[in-house]
Amino acid sequence: MADPATSSLRFARIFALHKPRKVVVSRVREGGATTVFELLPEGYREWFAVGRLDKDSEGLLLFSDDPRLAQRLMDPGRVSKSYLVTVAGFPRERDLETVRRGGVAIHGRTTLPTEVTRLGKAPRGGTRVQVVLHEGRNREIRRLFAAIGFKVRRLIRVAVGPVELADLPEAEGRELTPEEVAALRTLVSY
Repeated sequence: MADPATSSLRFARIFALHKPRKVVVSRVREGGATTVFELLPEGYREWFAVGRLDKDSEGLLLFSDDPRLAQRLMDPGRVSKSYLVTVAGFPRERDLETVRRGGVAIHGRTTLPTEVTRLGKAPRGGTRVQVVLHEGRNREIRRLFAAIGFKVRRLIRVAVGPVELADLPEAEGRELTPEEVAALRTLVSY
């Protein structure tokens, strides 16, 4: 039997997947939708999802074979998550400042300050922004922009801490390097 005091010292493994839109983060099919676990290679399907992305969102999703590490990576405030967001319309700087300051009420709770950088016009209209969250509530970005009067048309998670989506093809994945895993473990003191 492994010694609990040293079990966290074993090498945890993490798999990165580029989750497509219309795929759910669940082990059970919902309304016939494909699940992320169906996209994972056979040896990774029992691993633990590190957080979620809603059905309409896409991008970087991590999985770990270590449930404690997965939980630590999901704890609010430990690991920032970066998103490329396209909103319908053209938010003014004061609209974005409302999101940056935090304190937006969403379902009875106020948001923390959020990093928002305007990137410019979107190719088919609207505005592109980069958003960095330090917490991760259900559909938080969509709700933040709805609170200031703008609908999110597209949302892509492009990074979790130092791990980037980069050019990972949609519905494809890769195992993180030992250095990437170590960097994430350092962020969560695990």
